[in-house]
Amino acid sequence: MTFASNDPALFLVFKKGEEPKMQPTRRRWLRPIALLLSLTLLAAACGDDDESTTSSDTSSDSSSTSDSGGESDASTESEGPAPLRVGLIAQDEELLAFPEVRAAAEAFVSYFNDELDGAGGHPIELDICGAGDAPESHVACAQQFANDDSILMVLSGGFLSNSAAASEVLVGAEVPIITLGNDFIDYLTPGSYTFDPGLPGLAQVFFVFAAGQGLQTATLFIADDPAFEPFIPALEAIAESNGITITEVVPLGFEPDLTGPVSAADTSNEMWLFVLADGSQCSASAAAVATVGFEGRNFANDLCMAESVVSSGDLDGWAGPVVSKAPVVDGGDDVALINRVLDEYGPSDAQNAGLAGWAVGNMYVIRDVLAEAGADATRASVMELLGSYSNDSIPGMGPVSCPGPSAWVGACNMAPLMVTVADGQLTSPDGFIQLDFAELDFLLG
Repeated sequence: MTFASNDPALFLVFKKGEEPKMQPTRRRWLRPIALLLSLTLLAAACGDDDESTTSSDTSSDSSSTSDSGGESDASTESEGPAPLRVGLIAQDEELLAFPEVRAAAEAFVSYFNDELDGAGGHPIELDICGAGDAPESHVACAQQFANDDSILMVLSGGFLSNSAAASEVLVGAEVPIITLGNDFIDYLTPGSYTFDPGLPGLAQVFFVFAAGQGLQTATLFIADDPAFEPFIPALEAIAESNGITITEVVPLGFEPDLTGPVSAADTSNEMWLFVLADGSQCSASAAAVATVGFEGRNFANDLCMAESVVSSGDLDGWAGPVVSKAPVVDGGDDVALINRVLDEYGPSDAQNAGLAGWAVGNMYVIRDVLAEAGADATRASVMELLGSYSNDSIPGMGPVSCPGPSAWVGACNMAPLMVTVADGQLTSPDGFIQLDFAELDFLLG
């Protein structure tokens, strides 16, 4: 079987000597990303008129957060070096939300400014635009930052189609952008960089790790949400390239009891892989697995590694990838530093799980780039520095380097951490798993 397409999120299946055709059993799962991107383009065209969907938060510390809209603070400039301004699109409103990103980013900006002299002697100013779980608000945030010339770069915390929507606006305006990286287009667009292996990398690490343990058959449980549909054929293709066959795909809804669909899965498969949307869906899946009594290996994606899910003990014995080792109990000095900063500078409910580690790592990247850009930083100079950035000493991360290999120019992090849940805590006995995105070139056709 061969997978080929000009569209990186759509894979056609064909036999030698035949025209490509979609498998009938998978037809309802395939949705071309071209349609997805056309919708984001439409949203971008309407973004200027939808400013009301965003919110900018203000802190009493003007060097860490701002809603100034790009106007210079004369008193700040007269008292010391001018701040270097960064935009953050935080998906922390509505249903699918990651409030840990905002908390971690704000905490580390305060830490940098208070203890590390900002970025090369310049305070870092973080301008936060809150967004929901639909592309329109992300487009509006992106447009807001694109129109503000004082914003030197943007960290976009949008998930799936939201990430692509914001990137469309920011890349078009030549604003340097670091994305969450859960959409294939994030890795293939010059000017957009990811320090998170995202879905392609996390999908690959599942199967690289599982193949190393001799596993060969799998059931894929995936959130029954249109945003996840384009990735099913990618997961199947990556599994096959590692010698693992996904024999069935089971969609899971968001009801609290998932025993029905989970109990219908094939218990003879050696591994069950869960790619889910949030902590409650992960907990419901874990409860169903326990009820069924599946004796094989269970793997979950990083969104299941939220502190509330892990500490419940529901996922004990499960394994999965994360980008940062911030949440793990055996992380040494890196974890101690991250926890201290979150405790001292973050809000009372700040956590080190979920996407907090992603935010921490990216704030270090941003600080390094801004420090090198200096007082004369421009979007163009920041873009050039970001495109050649590398570091092997970011707390909680493996080595990162831009640009990524082959067509994957945005894939600057190729080393997810494979963790295991034990006694309600994350441990890292398996360490960082080095990946090579060039091995995924076959997905591009």
